Amino acid sequence: MTKNQKRDIATSITTLIFLVIGTTGVLMYFHIFDKYTKEMHEILGLVFVGAVFLHVFFNFSSMKQYFKKKTFFIVSLLTLFTVVMFIINTPEKTHPKKHILNTVINANIEKTFPLFTNDIDLAIIKLEEAGIKINGAKTIREISIINKKSPFEIIDILNL
Repeated sequence: MTKNQKRDIATSITTLIFLVIGTTGVLMYFHIFDKYTKEMHEILGLVFVGAVFLHVFFNFSSMKQYFKKKTFFIVSLLTLFTVVMFIINTPEKTHPKKHILNTVINANIEKTFPLFTNDIDLAIIKLEEAGIKINGAKTIREISIINKKSPFEIIDILNL
C-alpha cells in the first residue's frame, strides 16, 4: 500500500466517523433517539480517536506547516480558553438518585427510619440485634461512622 493510499484511507475514515460523531452528538444534545445514539456515539468516539491518530501519523509532514502558522496558535488559544471557561462555569450536577440517598443518609433518623419500618423502636431493635450501636447518633451516616460500616449496610439491616 502506498503512502498516498494510507493517507486517503486515514482521511476518509476520519471524515466519515467525524460525520457520525457530529450527528450523534447533536442528536444527543437535543435528546433525539437517545436510546440509539448514546452507545454509538461513545464507541465511535473511541474509534474516532484512533482514526485521528492514524490521520495525523500519515499526514504529519504536511501538517507541520499548519502548526507553525499564527492562525494555528490563535485558534489553539481560543480553544483552550473555551474549554477552561466550560470547566469553570459548569455547575456541579448531582444525579437525582445520589441526591435522594444523601438526603436519606443525612436526615434525622426519626424521619428516615419510617421509610424502612413503620415502628422506629422496631428499627432500633433490628439494628441492635445486628450488633449496630446507635449511641445517640441522629442520622444513618452517624450510625455508620460509629459502627465503621457503610450507610448502605445500615439501610440493608433496616430493610430486613
